[in-house]
Parts: sequence; structure tokens; C-alpha cells
Amino acid sequence: MGAEFKGKRVRYPEKRNMNLFYRPDRTTKPATIMLYVMFAAACLLGLSKILVYDVWEETYQASRALEAEQEKLNNVMLELRDYDEVKERYVRYAATEEERALVDRMEIIAMLEEAMGGTASMDSISISGSTVQIQFSGATLAEIAQIVNRVEASPIVAETMVSTASTTEEGGAPVQASMQIQLQKEVEEE
Repeated sequence: MGAEFKGKRVRYPEKRNMNLFYRPDRTTKPATIMLYVMFAAACLLGLSKILVYDVWEETYQASRALEAEQEKLNNVMLELRDYDEVKERYVRYAATEEERALVDRMEIIAMLEEAMGGTASMDSISISGSTVQIQFSGATLAEIAQIVNRVEASPIVAETMVSTASTTEEGGAPVQASMQIQLQKEVEEE
């Protein structure tokens, strides 16, 4: 390898001219400093919108919503100011558990009038709890049997019992009867 280079002269690269271009530092000029200041101000302005103005606007909207809801609450509370009086009246007139367990008295009377059908006259009715004691007259024994059958057909009747049936005349004359009826709550069909 050394023999090949003997006769030839090796040329090394060389620099024959000098680059004298000088770039001055412009970061210290007032215009550049102003650009940096304006960039920082723009960043701060953007951050202040996100971190300050948006939070303030959200708080303001929430306080307005709170005021509106507070106004609604105040109006409702004004409507409820006599709640205790209304509750007292409701408790006074509302049915108790015992009363809800009983059969409606008007329903009982309507059922008895329908069962009598004008064949007998009711002399007295006594309703105590779920027991009805009725005395009627002006019907024959056959008509009393039909009345008892109609009464027992009612869904509010559990059982009936005719305790006395008497007359002062002979044969098919009208009699006086006393009947006891045991009531039940009407079973609702599903």
C-alpha cells in the first residue's frame, strides 16, 4: 500500500477564503422585547379567560339559578305555611284503619233495600262493626226466604241468620222477622 502513494502527491482539502458573515444578536432590541412581552400578555390573557372569567361566569350563573330556586322554595313554603292545620283536619276526617276495614254503611243500606224489593218494610237496622242486626215486617215466610237468599248473594255478606219469625195470624200472613248479617270486605277481582 505504501508503494502506490510514492509517486503521487496527496492533496488535502484547503480553505482559501474566509467567511466573514456576522449575524448580530437581535434578542436585546426593544422590538424583540416587546414581541416577547406581547406573547406573554396574550398567553396570560388566554389563561385568565379560562382560569378566571369562565369560573366567574359559571359562579354567576349558579348564583342566579340558586336565587331562582330559592324563590320557588319560598313560594312553596308560603303555600305550606298552614300545613299543620290541614294535616289536623285531614286526620280528623280521614278514615282510620278500623274504619277502612269496615264495609261502607251506605253500601249496606243499598244492598238491604235492594234485597227487600218492596216486599217488606224495615223496622230497625243496627250496624256494629261487621255485624248488622235488622228487624223487618210485612212479608210472608216464603218472601223472607227470598230476601235471605238475595242478601246472601251479595259479595259483602259472609253469612246470615234469621233468629225469629213470628206472626199473630194463621197461614200465609205477614210475619215479623229479625235477621243478623255478618259482613265481609268485598273481595276485589284481579
